[in-house]
Amino acid sequence: MKNFKTNRRFFNLRSAIIICLIASCTFVSCSKDSVLPPVDKDGLTEAIRNILPDDTLEKLKDLGIEINGGSTPPNIEGTYDVAPVTLVKSNFADGYSPGKVFAAMRITFSKQDNAKQTITINYTQGSAITSDLGSYITGSGNKFTVFAEVETTKNESTYKAVEVYSGEITPDGIKNFYTALIVTLKASWSINVGEGRLLYDSDGFSERITSTRSIPSASYQQSITTTSSEAFLPGVNSK
Repeated sequence: MKNFKTNRRFFNLRSAIIICLIASCTFVSCSKDSVLPPVDKDGLTEAIRNILPDDTLEKLKDLGIEINGGSTPPNIEGTYDVAPVTLVKSNFADGYSPGKVFAAMRITFSKQDNAKQTITINYTQGSAITSDLGSYITGSGNKFTVFAEVETTKNESTYKAVEVYSGEITPDGIKNFYTALIVTLKASWSINVGEGRLLYDSDGFSERITSTRSIPSASYQQSITTTSSEAFLPGVNSK
């Protein structure tokens, strides 16, 4: 009987140790998986700052776009109609005044991964189609900002730019949707480094689309030619 009690105590002790080890490993594993990338004073990750150095960030701020930093962005996955896409400001002489309306945009955000703070963008705007644009997302509460670096080579000349999208998500769409672009590498056919535009959905709301209906064909829908400054709307020269 004594040996039986001793063996039982040993068995219970061994079981407790095994359970503790499993729990410890599980906790470490879960903690490791849930660690978010660190952010700087602007609430931006190192990966974002690699495509968005200080001078480019300041150019974006000068245009007036809100940067919603933070490591807990809301889920924005879905497809949205952005129209009327209206010019807020250009920092180069493009001949346009604030209020000019450009082609409507349909934008899809997918594959959002908050642990890595990554997201994928697909959109159509006028004659421009951009697919599987790998991007980064920051934010907190219902507000978010998405950052993407785009690159296009044409006539053996390469162009790079950073595109930014900001807004506030709601169940029915995005409030106060803004998008900006700043050129970071000039091509022979592009505007200069540091030049760009800020545009927004001027009715204040970008509707969430739950069907496959076409992009609005209202009178403000315009074609875009790649030989004029209209080519430098966000995404037109994306690959």
